[in-house]
Amino acid sequence: MARYQFNEEEAHTDWSAWGSRVSHAVVRGFGFVLMLVGLWISLAVIAEAWSLYKQPAKVERLAQAIEQGSNLDHTLSRVSQNTQTPSEAVAAPSAPAAVAATGGFRMTYFVAWIIAILLLMLVGRLSIAAVKTGGELVLYDGQFRKFARELVREAAKREVA
Repeated sequence: MARYQFNEEEAHTDWSAWGSRVSHAVVRGFGFVLMLVGLWISLAVIAEAWSLYKQPAKVERLAQAIEQGSNLDHTLSRVSQNTQTPSEAVAAPSAPAAVAATGGFRMTYFVAWIIAILLLMLVGRLSIAAVKTGGELVLYDGQFRKFARELVREAAKREVA
């Protein structure tokens, strides 16, 4: 009568190989999703930068929020009002009203542009990092095999020497 013996090492190797394949597929899938999200965000950053170029008035809301939070224009207008001679101060209307009425220099508008550009650069850099990391995860298996071949070559060189 024939008897079948289970080879436990072979069964263990099958489960290990299956688990390895599944984990590689999950890592590659996550890398692909990360790469797509990074690409989508980078395209959104480009679209937003282009819309700011076409409609620079959109920065006005940010400038108003900065002015409400910091009173930068009001403070600068008070400083400039204090440097005027007394006769100019009496003849001139109040500084915030003068800046608003004449459309004069507003520091918060320039600060808002700097903040907007810096935020676009930050988000763009993060999206580039996401694309790079996602690509590395997708190509993980190929890089790992290349690394393993280099390790084998180095080990062979040391054995010969």
